Amino acid sequence: MNPTPADPIALLERRLARAEAARREAETLLERRSRELDARNRALRQREEELIARLDQGNRNLVLAQSVGGIATFYRVAGEPFIASAALNPLFGHDADMVLTLAEIVAALHPLDRDRVAALENAFQDGQGEGDRLDLDFRIRRPDGALRWLRTRQERSVSTASGRTVISGTVQDITERRAINRHADALRLVVQRNLVRLSRAEAALAERVVELEAAAVALAASHDRTEAAHRAKSRFLAQMSHNIRTPMNGVIGMMAALARSDLGAAQAEQLARARRAGDELRVLIDTIIEIADAGIDAPPPVADAKPVPQEAGIAPLLVAGRRPFILVAEDIETNQIVLTSMLDTLGCDHLVVGDGAAAVAAVAGVRFDAVLMDIQMPVMDGAEATRRIRAGDVAATVPIIGITAQAIQSERDALVLAGMTHCLAKPIGVAALAAALAEAFAAAAPPQIDAAPPLIDAAPPLIDAEAFAAALMVLPPARRPLLFDQMVRDLDALAMDFAHGAAAGDDELMRRARHSLKGVAGNFGALALGDFLDGNRRRAADGDALLALVADTIAAARALLGAV
Repeated sequence: MNPTPADPIALLERRLARAEAARREAETLLERRSRELDARNRALRQREEELIARLDQGNRNLVLAQSVGGIATFYRVAGEPFIASAALNPLFGHDADMVLTLAEIVAALHPLDRDRVAALENAFQDGQGEGDRLDLDFRIRRPDGALRWLRTRQERSVSTASGRTVISGTVQDITERRAINRHADALRLVVQRNLVRLSRAEAALAERVVELEAAAVALAASHDRTEAAHRAKSRFLAQMSHNIRTPMNGVIGMMAALARSDLGAAQAEQLARARRAGDELRVLIDTIIEIADAGIDAPPPVADAKPVPQEAGIAPLLVAGRRPFILVAEDIETNQIVLTSMLDTLGCDHLVVGDGAAAVAAVAGVRFDAVLMDIQMPVMDGAEATRRIRAGDVAATVPIIGITAQAIQSERDALVLAGMTHCLAKPIGVAALAAALAEAFAAAAPPQIDAAPPLIDAAPPLIDAEAFAAALMVLPPARRPLLFDQMVRDLDALAMDFAHGAAAGDDELMRRARHSLKGVAGNFGALALGDFLDGNRRRAADGDALLALVADTIAAARALLGAV
């Protein structure tokens, strides 16, 4: 069926409508695409601005970091200008806004480093050297004349686009670091030298220690030899003293006994001369032995030395109004005769035994007022017998007076420590024996409870001048100050021991100190000190009082020393 003429128009209208609809749809699509493109453009611009801002901040941070760290960066491409960060300018002493050229950099190099740096740089740019890295330390001279040390680290690469050599790197000021390193190197060198010196000193010290150890061994051996020689000398002196004093005691004692017998005038005069000679011989022997013991270069006794007579009008002794009963322990018959003769003169009864064991047995069965105890006896010596008596119950407090030929004071002190009340050195005179017995009787006498207290004006004097002079006159003048000094030392030491014992309540220490003090006081006529010690002194205040009394006694004795 063929279309009518109106059909083309309708067809065109339909085509036109479709075209209009397509146009409107295209416009709508174009508008939407335009909006999307605009939005994307705005986002790109914002991103670009952010990137630019971050790049700018990064550059500022890099510049700040380079400024703080004293580090600059550079970039070089063959055939193109030299590019460097702004931090390079301060390193070379220029302002940051100045454009620093490569020629100016080369001109700043120190003359001693310029050729070396130029040769290394040219070789590195030409691709020579080992690897693609170059480190250089060099000096520059700044415009202000300051000398600085710089360090550059460079890396070499080839551009893939142009094929040209690219060199980039950093420059840093190492002046302070180098100074620190040099100072550290110097310190290390000093330490090394000190270590060497210390090592040498340690080696020398080790050698010295070896030498000192060897010397100590030698000294110990010498000390042992000296001690052995000293002991041998002491034994010799003790034996010599015993061998000389024992027979001398018999000779002088027998002459004293003979003097109390009926003699004619001529015989009495001859005996008197013999006794004077015996006294002088006794003084001489005492001096010789004392010098040999002390090792003191003392002058020999003078010819006109006046020995104190051993017997001069001694009154008989009494104990509680009766004759004393004395035990004599002596093994030598001559000495037995001498001692008993002296006891007869002093009005004493006596019993004689021949050894220490017999003495111990005797005091266990009989009450004696005192014991005269020889030291060297058979069966049991005097020291052991004394210890046995002191350990008993019956006669533990009986006065025991040692009769010894020992010339050494330390030996006699040891006997006192063994328990003896006093020690007399042979040869013994009647006066010395009487004084020792009287002192022993006084110390052993019980206190008088009902006795009236002594008046103040009846107190004994500090020093008996005659007794003090007699104690010193037995020695030559040169020896008397030595004896006086020893007396002072003994009094001070013993008084201090007594004071310590009184303060601590140590009865044994006080007993020993009191005993020894009474012996020294009696020997030198210290009457007030002896009277003080006779009392029951046990309090701490008594120790202080004793120290004061000893000081006064020494002062009084020192005043008398010049007259003696």
